[in-house]
Amino acid sequence: MGKAIIELSDKEVIRLEAILLDTDQADALSFLKEVIKPKLRARQMAPLDRNKSTGIMT
Repeated sequence: MGKAIIELSDKEVIRLEAILLDTDQADALSFLKEVIKPKLRARQMAPLDRNKSTGIMT
């Protein structure tokens, strides 16, 4: 997959810092699922190419 750079909003950074200070495992897992996972998935999705077929007949 390679390296990934994930941008976090100020609110996300504050939440991450709170998780690290509190060592809250449940919140850490929630953060990974709610914030990091969608950002990684969005990075993996290739942009649509207007010249390629989607395979859907119109």
